Amino acid sequence: MTANDDVSQLADLAPQNIIRVETALSRYPVHRLAKQGTIAIEIREESSDGEKLINWEVSHNSHYGQPGPLAYKLDTLIVNRRIEEASRPIPKVIRLGSLHEICREIDVRGGKPRENVKNALYQNASAFIKTKLRYRGNDGSVKSLEAGFSRYSVVFTGEKLPDGRKANAVYIVLNDVFMQVLNGVQTRPLDYDYLKELPPASQRLYEILSYQMYSAIKSGRQHAKLSYAEFCTYAPLTRHEAWESVRSQMNKLHAPHKKSGYIASVEFEQTLDRNGKPDWTMSYAPGEKAKEEFRTFAKRGGPKNIEVEVLSPVLPLKTEPTPEPSPLERELTSRGITERTAAQLVEAFPAARIEAQIEHFDWLKAKEPKSIVKSDGGFLVEAIRNNYPMPNGFETKSERENRLANEKLKNEQERESAMRVRAAKVRDQELDRKADERWEAMSPEERTATEAVALAEADEDIRRSYEKSPPKFQRPFLERIRQSYLRRVIEQEEAASNG
Repeated sequence: MTANDDVSQLADLAPQNIIRVETALSRYPVHRLAKQGTIAIEIREESSDGEKLINWEVSHNSHYGQPGPLAYKLDTLIVNRRIEEASRPIPKVIRLGSLHEICREIDVRGGKPRENVKNALYQNASAFIKTKLRYRGNDGSVKSLEAGFSRYSVVFTGEKLPDGRKANAVYIVLNDVFMQVLNGVQTRPLDYDYLKELPPASQRLYEILSYQMYSAIKSGRQHAKLSYAEFCTYAPLTRHEAWESVRSQMNKLHAPHKKSGYIASVEFEQTLDRNGKPDWTMSYAPGEKAKEEFRTFAKRGGPKNIEVEVLSPVLPLKTEPTPEPSPLERELTSRGITERTAAQLVEAFPAARIEAQIEHFDWLKAKEPKSIVKSDGGFLVEAIRNNYPMPNGFETKSERENRLANEKLKNEQERESAMRVRAAKVRDQELDRKADERWEAMSPEERTATEAVALAEADEDIRRSYEKSPPKFQRPFLERIRQSYLRRVIEQEEAASNG
């Protein structure tokens, strides 16, 4: 690839159409991103002594319903764009455009697009927010907000605007509380064209993850971290507790970001939230698109002074600081890795990955020591960071335990099957013996009557085959029918006596 190709590729990755979004309210959810149903939107954070630090509740109008994916697209792609394009201070009345223009801009098709957009605007306008929170102002100061409000009213074409004019398109009229926040808050840049390409849930992930991604790149960290429970709360989305459901749900959201190069890779590490429920720490390696966004935003006056914070400490597991290294850190330091690097590795990568690479390292030391061309510690650090593939013939402890457990289960099943076969054979022999004894004890008259009953109760196809068989074969055939009948009678008698 030539230098010109590199420049062209970076130009494709770089955001050409930047939108600046306020950082106070946009990080909190207003919309459900699932296509159907409702999700309670409530976030609360208290200090250790019970003081309420953050409260965020959103209620919806029962007639228009909870703001959903379309309402989310309208807010993030139309309303935010018009607010960003407006003069400062932001005016109270803002023109969005005609319903036709709005439908075309966000590509709403099928069904009744204009009616759907109109209803989604009503959903947004009637969403009532009750909140107590703090945010950083555009002058760097910390501001507080405690209020109950809707963000804006909506006025459609032909209706009267607050200043008496007749609306020639769809307008929004900003609520005073909302205007106060917008005019005094910091903003952060996002790639508007990229936002438009993403489905709603992946778009919300981009909005939330961009805080941590920007901070990770700025500080030189290899990964941006986000808790699964935290994301589900701030998206909001249904939070699952089974790993397969979590993996399937997040794979769909990650797919467009991996394809675009915003995310290079993502790893999950299982943990618990403060209530003991299953949670996962998601570690994202920034891709070329994320890095180029950072460079582009910085060149164009990006949010260099923004404090990127963890969204909320409500959900993640509380941990007590301890100066003592963990057992896994001690395993690393015993193999030549410094304490600081060991702590960084344990923080950055899943424990299962580190344990597998330690076992791999020990195996190589014993089997192929010449393959370790660097120092022990240097080799193991690179193996963990790059997730070296396992060689043929090597299996980790967990793989070995699984294999042995499967072999043990298979052997037990084979033994049980063999025992069942032997027991069935013994039972057959016992029934044959009892049937023979009963037959020998019968008089000729009883034998004739027994054979007649056995033949009468035999399956119709068996009886027909008996009757059509040559005379020399009928006697052996009748003996088998009689034997089967006597076995059945004996089994019934034994079952009745045992019951």
